[in-house]
Amino acid sequence: MKYYIQRQLNEYGPYTLADLQRYVAQGSISLSDMTRSEGMTEWTPVSQVIGNIPIPAPMQPGYAPGTPAYEGTVYAGGTNVYGAQGAMPVTTTGPVPPDFHWALVLLIGFLTCGLFWWAWWIVEGVFVRKVKPDSKALLFVILSFVCNFAGGFIRGLMRAINPGESVNYGVPFYLIAFLLFVIAEFQMKNDLEEYYNSVEPIELRLHGGMTFFFAVWYFQHHLSRIAQWKKTGTLAPQGS
Repeated sequence: MKYYIQRQLNEYGPYTLADLQRYVAQGSISLSDMTRSEGMTEWTPVSQVIGNIPIPAPMQPGYAPGTPAYEGTVYAGGTNVYGAQGAMPVTTTGPVPPDFHWALVLLIGFLTCGLFWWAWWIVEGVFVRKVKPDSKALLFVILSFVCNFAGGFIRGLMRAINPGESVNYGVPFYLIAFLLFVIAEFQMKNDLEEYYNSVEPIELRLHGGMTFFFAVWYFQHHLSRIAQWKKTGTLAPQGS
């Protein structure tokens, strides 16, 4: 008899009873996940199907022997790993990142004179707080935005008061904003790498240079990649 698994409105399978045992053992399927056999319409917890049947020893999850971990492979149930027809994500415990193509973030930012970049930078910071509640990245992002805004406001105000004034009084605020921005970049980098190499280990590696020069779009590239993994069970190669 074959079984289907339902998770977050998605349906996976079919799997044999042995498949269910194996995936429960390796943590890809939870005993609380809902399942039904072929020909049935009612869903029931996996625990009721497995019952007291012994669960085999955990297999090495994530990839087929001899292939690089997490580099475009299909996980836990993918046809190139165990031969099952459906692909189940190895882990779905963490939140799904914002899935918005980095090129669209770049384009909309140009059309909004950079305002959307700040907005999306905050969106990314909020997500990092979800996976790492003690993260300070969002705080540094907001402080950077406030200092940048204050610099522009003071510059405009002084020019309005004294049109001939050549000194830009906003420069100190711009410098502080830049410093806070860089701190936010690398704080976010460290937080993402720590989470995705421990809680949900996908061997995430973020390049320092790409982080410094392209932080918002670079992070979004990887967040979209992770979001697709969450939805499909397949993690694309991370590239740089």
